[in-house]
Amino acid sequence: MKYGVLVTSAINTKFGIYSTEQRIEQTLQTIDSVRQRIPKCRLFLLEMAGVALTEDQRQLLTSKVDHLIDFTSDTNVVNLYNSTDNWDVVKNVTEVMCFKSALKTIIDSTAFDDIDRFFKISGRYTLTDQFDIEYYNQYKVKHCVVVGASRSSQFPYDLTEVDRQYMSRLWSWPADLTEEVIEAYKNSLQYMYQRLNARGYVDIEHCLYKFLDKEKIIEKDIVGISGNIAPNGAAIND
Repeated sequence: MKYGVLVTSAINTKFGIYSTEQRIEQTLQTIDSVRQRIPKCRLFLLEMAGVALTEDQRQLLTSKVDHLIDFTSDTNVVNLYNSTDNWDVVKNVTEVMCFKSALKTIIDSTAFDDIDRFFKISGRYTLTDQFDIEYYNQYKVKHCVVVGASRSSQFPYDLTEVDRQYMSRLWSWPADLTEEVIEAYKNSLQYMYQRLNARGYVDIEHCLYKFLDKEKIIEKDIVGISGNIAPNGAAIND
């Protein structure tokens, strides 16, 4: 099995309690944990902040990953970043928009035809001892999307109109389902704008639950990732 790992990142963001320096250090820890626990993977860093990387930052990150996909100069990303101080809206809309675009770029390149499975990992989080790459080699698992067990929503139903969610810090899918994942993200972006226009809200987690094909999903109680959420530093161990 050959693996592609997509790490989502926002180094120079104005949101959250962590400084740029802390974010870089946490992201390097993410990369190190991936290299340790998914040997010989092809690692993509998707940089999505609305502020460009400095040349020093770019050189450092490029030296640690196989591919840096930089969205910091994308007009839609910059405009959204500067349009509001609502961290939730910026983070979720930006990530869905950029992740969809990155996946399309990757699968359109024949250089990545040998990848069997993709993992999505949120930057600043690290894989733990509970992450087991051999689990994904099992015959049944090979053909399925793997997510953490679904959770009830913390929001009123009339805000999101989705009653459950899949955590997005670590999940994965077989490469031959990538077109379906792109379609799920396309639908998610449309739905996010639909909810905002209706004075509601929805995040990535609720969108994954709404748009991923339940018949192709395995829910895993512990996926093996830990870290601290950006708004307040609360510890997470999934």
